[in-house]
Amino acid sequence: MQIAQVSIPRMFESYTASSEDYNPDELIFRCMHCGHDFRILAPRGGMCAPVTTHCPQCRMPLHYGARNSDNVWAHYNRVVPVTMFLYLHEYKDFVKLAVYGKGLSPAPRGSLEYWQEHSYKEEFRFDVKRRRTIWTQHVKGESRQMELCDPKVLIELGQSSMIRYLYTHFSIAKHKSEVLNLLRLLRETVRSKLEQRVGHKVSSFFCPAGSSAGWLLLPIGNIAYRMVFKDASNLPANLRELNTITGRNNVAQLGRFPKNTELEVIRRAKDTVTGMIAAADLPDTRSVRRALTKDAFCLQRLVFLHQLFDRSDLAMQAFPLFGNYEGGEQRVYPLNDTLLQLKEFYTGAEILRFLRRSSEHTVRDSLQMLHFLGNTSYAELRRRPPKIRDLHDTLVALRNKEKHPDYTFDNETAPIRRRLAMQQDRIQFFLPECSRVLYEAGKTLHNCVGTYAQSVRKGETNIVLMSDDRGKLVACIEVADGRIKQAKLDCNQPVSKRPEVNAEIIAWADQVGITYSRCEDIDARPQVTETAAAMTA
Repeated sequence: MQIAQVSIPRMFESYTASSEDYNPDELIFRCMHCGHDFRILAPRGGMCAPVTTHCPQCRMPLHYGARNSDNVWAHYNRVVPVTMFLYLHEYKDFVKLAVYGKGLSPAPRGSLEYWQEHSYKEEFRFDVKRRRTIWTQHVKGESRQMELCDPKVLIELGQSSMIRYLYTHFSIAKHKSEVLNLLRLLRETVRSKLEQRVGHKVSSFFCPAGSSAGWLLLPIGNIAYRMVFKDASNLPANLRELNTITGRNNVAQLGRFPKNTELEVIRRAKDTVTGMIAAADLPDTRSVRRALTKDAFCLQRLVFLHQLFDRSDLAMQAFPLFGNYEGGEQRVYPLNDTLLQLKEFYTGAEILRFLRRSSEHTVRDSLQMLHFLGNTSYAELRRRPPKIRDLHDTLVALRNKEKHPDYTFDNETAPIRRRLAMQQDRIQFFLPECSRVLYEAGKTLHNCVGTYAQSVRKGETNIVLMSDDRGKLVACIEVADGRIKQAKLDCNQPVSKRPEVNAEIIAWADQVGITYSRCEDIDARPQVTETAAAMTA
């Protein structure tokens, strides 16, 4: 039996589109006053600029851009409704909302027309007997169907369903009261039938739609959600921006029910909380019930914490430290699976103490390092786990060891290396014996000489370190193929900045038998060398 109807014979006054199949400098239009299609140059200010054009045939003014009081944008390969008719039917065990109409989509390149016309049909079937809501759509020869219960599916619904065009737009604003009356009748009819089905009162299904998601999208999603979670609260207010980027992120993060949650278990249970506890295999305790009664979306959090802690009392003590998802004003820990690895090393009480006493940065940083820890380092950590208060520092040391492995250089085999390690009267030239010495030299001289460790190990190049008579590191020198390639002071300055160091390196190179004339870091002019030698004497 039909109980309500809304007819919108003309949705918008004009339609605009631009796509990859059209020159991006051009826009195509359809004027709904006379049905004429035409094309214009895109405005220089972009589509956000308030622009008015006129239909070449009927001369009606068409406003688009920021002043889109009578125009709607048609995305490529999407159908935009031209007409829309909504019918609400009531049956014994279900309520059906049917949406029909005609629509437009931009025609592909090469077509003789600018637009293509399509018929569309959608149906929302609220099956009260089975407590499930099915949405089906037929448009452009394609069909799709999905169950509406998990709030995450509202993202796809909001991007695909024609009801997303029922929003406060100038052209259709006059139909708002009719649509809201239909929505009210749908909401109360489904709730009344659900009360008869479960045998007790069910709280109101009313959920404010907001301005971004349109008049029907979020309320219909809420009805579908409450059909299963009948004793839960309605969908939260932060989902009202469903069709915005922020709103889609909130929906995706909020709707975090455990994978493979058996909705049938929740439907068969005497109440929603009992059903969720049974479906997630949680302990039926007072604290768990209190948390689920307050917020059904904490189910995933409860499951995670009862995996992390063997005792439910410890899990519930950690419950306030975590969030259903990252974001918002409250600073909480994420449901990070890397935390579960801590169970290999520590007891539940130790993990809880770590979470309580450590800063948020320390916990997140430790989890990140543990996640990227190599197999060898992980095995070492398993063999000798530190006290949990020292976990962060231990992980830092292990990660540094992975990034900068310490190995010995073979300085005795290659003849060139034996010659390079020579001492002057007051100056020492020496080769690093292991990679650790090279890393430390890089820190002292504030440069990247430590990254040459692998090349030195393979014999591809040689690094010589220079220290003064007090043992202070002064310069590092790269030698390859019998010549000096680089000679750097602190902060990668060339040694030519200090004539006395420059002269010592030249004297050392002459004695060792390597060339330096092509090295840009060394000033090899004779007068500079003589001056430096006189200063040394």
